[in-house]
Amino acid sequence: MSFPEFRPVQTRYTPDLEEKTTDLSDLRFDLAHRGKWNIGYFGAGFVLWIAILIVNVMVPIETGRVIWIALSFGVLPIAVLISKLVGADPFCSSNPLGRLVGYTHMNVITLSFPILVITAIYDPHIQLLAMAVLYSIDFYVMSWAFGAAIFAVHSAARTVAVTGIWVAYPVGRLTLIPIVVAVFYLGTLLLLPVLRQRWMDEHS
Repeated sequence: MSFPEFRPVQTRYTPDLEEKTTDLSDLRFDLAHRGKWNIGYFGAGFVLWIAILIVNVMVPIETGRVIWIALSFGVLPIAVLISKLVGADPFCSSNPLGRLVGYTHMNVITLSFPILVITAIYDPHIQLLAMAVLYSIDFYVMSWAFGAAIFAVHSAARTVAVTGIWVAYPVGRLTLIPIVVAVFYLGTLLLLPVLRQRWMDEHS
């Protein structure tokens, strides 16, 4: 009885594989440098919630609930426009962390859509709360990808604030929630350049 000859499995050696492997801190620095910490998206978020506030003042909620969803589809083009104006790459698709942030954001919006449609039909007040909370869930991924806590703090504090308003001020929630969310976006917009520059100085 003879046994087949043992031959080790041949693996293809890629000489530049080690050179292509990039450190996590290098990827984060690249995002901070090129993407400017998604500042364009936060600018678009501010515009979105100011628009929702105007809608809530101008038209009844039965009409506004549909406009809120329609306005959400304008976030991406506005974010791209603002990013271009400030010299930021809105996608950073060549960076794995940039792709992670982008895919996470798209999935949050996509998976939130059925919830928003159902709540728009049955209770637009819950729809507004859902938008205020769900549209910031991916900020936790941003915090990890960018290596900065501001995004997670924004999401957590914003969720607590809008939930408190929704429970405590039912009469004014249609105006107060958009105002509070817009203020969070504005505060983040003002802090981002300072915190980003400080972060880059520490990690350069």
